Formats: sequence, structure tokens, C-alpha cells
Amino acid sequence: MNDAVVIRFPRSPAVWVLLALGALAVPVAAGCVAYRITRLGVDAPFWAGDAVGIAALVFLLLGGWVLRMVTVSVRADEEGLRVRTWLRRRGVPWSDVADVQQLVRTHRYGQTYRVVLRRRDGGTVGLPLPQGAPGRGAYQQQYEADLASLRELHRRYGAPEADHLVVITSRTAGRAWKGLFVLGVGLLAGSALAAAFVPAVSAQLREWRAAVSCPEGEVGRECLSTRVAVVERTDPAGGRGRSWLYFTDDRPVDRLSVDQDAANAFRPGDRVTLTVWRGAVRQVSGGRHEWTEHFATGGEIAVVSGLLALGAGVPAAQLLIRRRARRLPADSVVPSVWPFVVALAGTGVWLLPYAHTLTTDPFLSGAALRWSVPGVVVSVALLRWAWWATRIGGAGTAVAAGPPAGPTFVTARFLDATEYNPHLFGTHVVLGDGPPAVVPHAGPGRFAAREIPVSRLSLGEVRRARGAEGDLVPRDWEVAELSDAGAPVRLAAAPEDLRFVLRELGLTSGPAGARGASAAGTRSGS
Repeated sequence: MNDAVVIRFPRSPAVWVLLALGALAVPVAAGCVAYRITRLGVDAPFWAGDAVGIAALVFLLLGGWVLRMVTVSVRADEEGLRVRTWLRRRGVPWSDVADVQQLVRTHRYGQTYRVVLRRRDGGTVGLPLPQGAPGRGAYQQQYEADLASLRELHRRYGAPEADHLVVITSRTAGRAWKGLFVLGVGLLAGSALAAAFVPAVSAQLREWRAAVSCPEGEVGRECLSTRVAVVERTDPAGGRGRSWLYFTDDRPVDRLSVDQDAANAFRPGDRVTLTVWRGAVRQVSGGRHEWTEHFATGGEIAVVSGLLALGAGVPAAQLLIRRRARRLPADSVVPSVWPFVVALAGTGVWLLPYAHTLTTDPFLSGAALRWSVPGVVVSVALLRWAWWATRIGGAGTAVAAGPPAGPTFVTARFLDATEYNPHLFGTHVVLGDGPPAVVPHAGPGRFAAREIPVSRLSLGEVRRARGAEGDLVPRDWEVAELSDAGAPVRLAAAPEDLRFVLRELGLTSGPAGARGASAAGTRSGS
């Protein structure tokens, strides 16, 4: 029996067209480059052949990428997986594979799906194929079929650690941490580099303000010399573009970058006086307007340094949250980083103005202490709140321990479409004064209520939300896996709310569910 599965890039007509265009682009691009070098010269003006060469280069790169993809193959059989690419070939036996997982990457234009092998030593191997994307029809169906084949071979010849498809997203505990670490280190390095420029920038501003006019007849680098010039024309730019002043006979310079107001104020033919310091024009004075170059202050650079340092706190907070969630399954949804973002923003409210004044106000002056000490207290309080808000296993919404005295609407959602939750319309479960029911509102009244068939339900495991469930419910909710006459159904709610609903439904967990509930209770206290 041949159990081998071979996965390759689809050979569609568009692939062959791109390969043909890429092959045709090679001589075209080479000919355009050779003609420019041998006939026109490197410094010759732009001509139509250059546009053809650039277009050929684009098709060449695109064809090269397609050629690389069509030569990639993934083969899986009873021995394991073998991946072949241009640069290397590698094999992974099934005995080394702990799980076949799905990686979901979200970008500007949607989502893409990849397959990741988690090894038993903790490492991961990303497969170049198969790849999928929601809403791509046959492309997505082929991806799902290939993924199912790989998981079936793993179950047959290996020992999977998870009995379900583990989906890794940006919200789960199994997300890669190296990118966050590199981003944080890069922002900190930028912050340190900006801070290193603060003394030099402050010194330059002080020297500019202290500079005096050069003695008559002399021109020095550190003193102020003046030149007379005539404005030839102006070029004001709208928006954030650069505006220019052009001078007659290109003296003393051909043009000077100024702000938009100055470009609009000066007129062709205006005689102006240019002030030169350290070899550059720093001021333009005329009868209509006076423009002075803006010198960045040390405080401005210190603010940039502070912003970069605060920005580095975001990936650091994400790494901290994943560190606290290290014992959770890879597809468990972890708390959001937004509480730490709020804490960092609150810190910036007092830290950035404080950093702006450090170049002019002593570090331990009375005014600095009166500003910074309350700010530090507020930041510590915000960080403590963020630490509490992102703990693993939130407390949920407190609900009375006793039976409901009247209609009680609990925020809870069934995540699967059933006859009592058609089209996933339910947002609440109503308890008391009647049978338990699903309703699409928070009350009052039982309008559009659908009765829950309690007699058909049994409870399996209570766990944290995982994988794509993080897009459907808040991150601190938990999910109860129910069986509706054999059909799997999931009920999600905040931890305390979920326990209240399960108790009122008369559902008790078996061994697996007891372990899940116990683990959830332990995490709630972490």
C-alpha cells in the first residue's frame, strides 16, 4: 500500500506564463543594460529602453520566484517528511514530530495558512507547502486536503500529542518570540543612539545662539558671515514636501531648502542677506520676511529617545505575557497586551515632558522632583494594574452563588450553530423563571428565546479559548466542550459565568472535564 503524499506548487496556466515571461526577460534585461553601457554611457539621460529594462527586471524577479516555488516539494510517507528546495534537502522522521500544527498569519490583505511541525525537543520546522488562504476556493480546499493527509500519516506512523488541530495565531501562547525580541532590542538600540546625540545637539544650539559676527573683511567657520543675494524664483511645495529658494547666478548657492511660509513670502527679484555659519546658510533676511533654520534642541532628541524606549515596552510586555503563559498549550489564547499599552501611554504623559526639560533643568531640582515623583507613582500603579489585568485566567464576572431568584441574563455564547443557536445568533443565556434558553439580547424578557435541550447535553472538558476561538470571544473567557447527543458543541463565557451556567444546566464534568476545570481554577489564581 502506497501511503506517500507529495505536495507541490499548483501547475496552473498562469504559472507557465510567468515562467515564460521570466525566461524572456533575461535577454531583454541583459540587452538593455549592455546597450546603455556600451552605446549611451552610464551618465546618459533616461530613455525608453530603460523603462523596458526595468519592466524586464520585474518579470525576471517574478519568474525566479515562481521557478523557486515550482521546484519545492514536500513528500510524506511512513518514514517521515522530506522537504526539497533549491538550497537544501532535509528530512524529519515521524518519531521526532510531536504535532502537526497550523500557523495563521494575518496581514493587510487577509490571512494565510502554513503548516508547522513541532518537534519533541521543542523546536519547530516550517513547511514551505502546503499554503492556504480563506476564501480562495479550490486553493483553500487543496490546502485543507493536504493538511488532513499529513495529520493522518502522523497519526498512523507517529504519536501526536494533541487530538485536535492546533492553530497558532498572533493571539496564542505558541507564537514565535524571536521577532518580538528583535523588535524590542532594535527600539532600545534606537533609543540609546538618540540619547547619545543629545549632548552634541544641545551644544550646537548653544554655539549658534552664542555666535557673533565675523570681523570686517574676515570669514570664519565659527563666526557669522553675511552675503548679499538676489532671489531668482521660489518653489513652494504643498503638504510635507520641501520648498526651495533659487538665487540669481547660483550665488552664493544655487538653491536653499526653506519652509513653505518663507517660499511664499519671498518674491523673484528680492535682495536678501544670507547669514552663513559653519559653511552653511542658516538665515535669510529681506524686506518681506526673515527665515531662520530650525536647530533641533536636546529636549526634542530626548523626547524621541523616550518614545523609542516606550515603544520597546510593547514587545517586552508581549514577551512577558507569553512567559507567564509558558505552561499553557500552544494554541491557548493569551491576554491582550493593551493594558500594558495603556500603562506605557500613561507613563509617556509625564516622562516625555520630563525628558524634554532634562537638558535645561537639573535632574534632581525641586521642579523636576515635584513632576517626576508623582509620575513614577502613577506609572507603578498603572503597571500593577496591567499585571493584574493580564494574569492567566481572569476572575470573570461575579455571579451570585445561589439559584437565580428571577430571570438572569448571563453573557455567554455557543460557538457552534444548532437549532437553539441558529446562525450563531445567541449572545446571552437566560436562566430562571423558565427553562434555560439562548437569546440574542441582554433582556429583559424572553423575546426570540430558544430553549436549550439540557437533557441531551453532557460536559467534557473546560479549557481556555484556543486558536481561532480568540477571534470570536474575549481572551479571558473559557470554553466548555459539550456533547449534544454525540455532536460536539462549545459554550464560552467568562470563567465564573461559565461555572454558574454549567451549574444551572446541571452539567458535571467527567474525568477529562474535571482535570480541565481544576487546571482552569489553578490558572485563575496565578
